[in-house]
Amino acid sequence: QAQLRPLCCFTFAPRMEMRPLMSIVLLALCLLLVAELRTRYPDRSWNASPQPERQLSAARLPPAKDVRGPESPEDESPDAEDEAPEAEAEAPDAGQSKENGTRSPTNASTPKPKRVVVQAPLPDRCALPKAEHVGGTNPIVIKGNFFYDSVTGKRFFSKGVAYNPRNIKFETQMKGNCRPGEPELRQLDYGEDPTQASMKSLWMEALNSIANMGANTIRLYNIDPNISHADFMEEAAKLGLYVVVPLTRHDWGYLPAGMPSPSCYTAVIEGYGNVGTNVLTSAKLIAKEFSKYDNTLMFTVANEMTVADSKGWAAFPCVKALTRDIHRYQADCRASMRRVPLLYTDADTGSSL
Repeated sequence: QAQLRPLCCFTFAPRMEMRPLMSIVLLALCLLLVAELRTRYPDRSWNASPQPERQLSAARLPPAKDVRGPESPEDESPDAEDEAPEAEAEAPDAGQSKENGTRSPTNASTPKPKRVVVQAPLPDRCALPKAEHVGGTNPIVIKGNFFYDSVTGKRFFSKGVAYNPRNIKFETQMKGNCRPGEPELRQLDYGEDPTQASMKSLWMEALNSIANMGANTIRLYNIDPNISHADFMEEAAKLGLYVVVPLTRHDWGYLPAGMPSPSCYTAVIEGYGNVGTNVLTSAKLIAKEFSKYDNTLMFTVANEMTVADSKGWAAFPCVKALTRDIHRYQADCRASMRRVPLLYTDADTGSSL
């Protein structure tokens, strides 16, 4: 152990008089290593200047344009764009000559323009082709828990979207100078019927787009039973589109979700009247108007009652009462009116239930 102590001291804790010698030896080894690297890799730049940033491969980038910030006075001159490609071409060779491997002086005082890759503008939207007219639709019936074509007997699978354009700018979601529609469209009140004849140009384009998507069903939210819907329903039928029609409305003929049963179907509201009487009258008018069209798929008895119901499901008995009364009305008029299936639509509230 006594004999090994000097060796351990030399290896891990050299004496003071030996430290300068070891520093010289380590420096010489480093210089030899650098010389060896320069010999093996003559094309590589070994100067201490920072290397230019690597640019992404042009083959993997979408069409882009260069935008250079005002980092130097040269950027504001008209010739800045012409000089930029030369500057970029020289950047990989800064401080190094490829022919002889010697270092060349660099002009570090001239800042190079900063390159920013910007996505090119999207192309103009192409006009959609005219959707194919299928000639008409057959009434859909329910057997058990499934839809069937009443003529062919085949299963029917609904694939659809909701159609409820308001053309309203919601300040909580849109900021700045954003406008709903180009050209700007007439704004609709929340309870206004978007299928009216005066808006034919709007819903004609919408129906064509929906049919081109491959959908076969469209759902409506606000209906005025006092106007004709023949143009809308006939055009939808030509495109093979079925329609889900609401029986309740926003301003008149609604079910008050915030009222517990039985008030939500029996209460008398000042300036409005009896809730049950008004909603049933409106629902009967809508059922009579749309039952004559073969592409009326279903009637929505009520919509998302839990959203406005602060007392849980206190108004659901009123939904059942309206469903019962519409079934009775359809049974009484079965000789002259097709019996369209009824539907209740709930909200996707996730984990809040």
